[in-house]
Amino acid sequence: MNGTLSILIVDDNPAMVTSLADVLILKGFEVRTASTAKKALAILQDHPVDVLITDVIMPESNGLELFRAARDVYPELITWFMTAYAADDLIQQGLKEGIKTVLNKPLDMDLLILFLNAIKKS
Repeated sequence: MNGTLSILIVDDNPAMVTSLADVLILKGFEVRTASTAKKALAILQDHPVDVLITDVIMPESNGLELFRAARDVYPELITWFMTAYAADDLIQQGLKEGIKTVLNKPLDMDLLILFLNAIKKS
């Protein structure tokens, strides 16, 4: 993958989105954010990304539903779940359907950046 890695972060917690985006931007990644699955899908229509990092549990639509909708448009989109809650059924179904990684909150930023850099080099 050449150039800057583009990432879409989706989480209904504004503080989480802002802090994660700030760190990733400082590390040289292109970052877009959304607070709902609906907003994320609108962003993806105009700005395809390399990696989608989405919360699993959100009010209007969960991360699995977002993953499925995004995958219909971008089948090769790398998608990771992040969660602070036990959502075993959603996580297991997501892994069966192609979610690549599940990150537990609070996120290990060093590990996240290591994963992202590995994608950038591939």
